[in-house]
Amino acid sequence: MNFPLAKNWTEDSFNELFQQQHMTVLLEDQSSIQADFYFLIDKTFDMKQSMAIGFILSENTFLPYLSIRDNLFVGSNIKEKDKKKLLNELFDYVALNPSVLVKSEDTLTSFEQIKLQLVQLLLIDKDIIIIDDIFQKLSVAQRQELLPLLQKIAKEKKKAILVLTNDIQIAESPYMDKIIKTA
Repeated sequence: MNFPLAKNWTEDSFNELFQQQHMTVLLEDQSSIQADFYFLIDKTFDMKQSMAIGFILSENTFLPYLSIRDNLFVGSNIKEKDKKKLLNELFDYVALNPSVLVKSEDTLTSFEQIKLQLVQLLLIDKDIIIIDDIFQKLSVAQRQELLPLLQKIAKEKKKAILVLTNDIQIAESPYMDKIIKTA
């Protein structure tokens, strides 16, 4: 598989991509997005760094045999007595109605799935969030809600967020701190 990012990959480029409190967008053609997404997954496993890296995908990533609530806590060491309070705080933070917890996975909207993935990554305290090209499935209003939310997470929660997209409007939105074009 051809990885456009691999051409210029160095340890410094990795660190530059993942500056805390920044939202960086990687503007690519559609065929490069998936390849670079897999390249980044591969590289993050190779790196000998203490950064916790999470991914937001356009498709559902939950385990089908667990409830939505239980899925959110996979990989966390949060005590049972603290889960409800923390979950309520994060649902408020991302503006997600707690009623999604009683839905079945197949009835969740794409937007709800994305917000649930964000909640999960915040619960398990990932330092870096890499976002696949999720914007194609969202309405304009949902994009207008999600972009400032991602910027808020980057700044307030001190996260590095990397968005892979071929959408020039997303790349040039005022919420992005840096644009890297590979095409």
